[in-house]
Amino acid sequence: MTQDIWTVIFVIAVLLGLIGLMTLGWRNRSRSQAGLFGDLPAPPADPGEIVLGPLSGVYIGSTIAGDWQARIARPPLGHRSAGTLTAHTDGLRLDLADATIWIPRADLVDVRRASALANKTVPGGGILVARWQVTGADGRTLVDSGFRADDKDGYPRWETLRGDAAPTPDTDSTTEEKQ
Repeated sequence: MTQDIWTVIFVIAVLLGLIGLMTLGWRNRSRSQAGLFGDLPAPPADPGEIVLGPLSGVYIGSTIAGDWQARIARPPLGHRSAGTLTAHTDGLRLDLADATIWIPRADLVDVRRASALANKTVPGGGILVARWQVTGADGRTLVDSGFRADDKDGYPRWETLRGDAAPTPDTDSTTEEKQ
């Protein structure tokens, strides 16, 4: 009986240690990315006419453009969530369970398909990725935000969307696309 109690205590201690290390890693990632962002754009009262959508599905998360595994830790960009994606004349709106992400047309570079983003991989380009820019203390940073729709038949129309922001030459494609 005593050995069983010590085994349970050991397993609980290891699990708590792992959870603590994961929390510490997420907090350190948040600190290292603090200079990338100012305030995220707030959704406007009038986002313009609906161009496409709404498209229901799952928001995968956001990464630094060019590195599909460099997940952004800042809420709400870093958290997966069910949601809807709608394209308006003035930008893209992601309505999530607990937040709204607004990507102004002036900051949008393009929309494309990818097979991997934010440590999630799916076959056949099943993730719709919007590349956009944010400005913070460190200057301009390109971000890839992914959305996996319930109905992927409309992806070709979404891929025609272009924003007013220009891509930088060194981040025209993600690391995953280059391999």
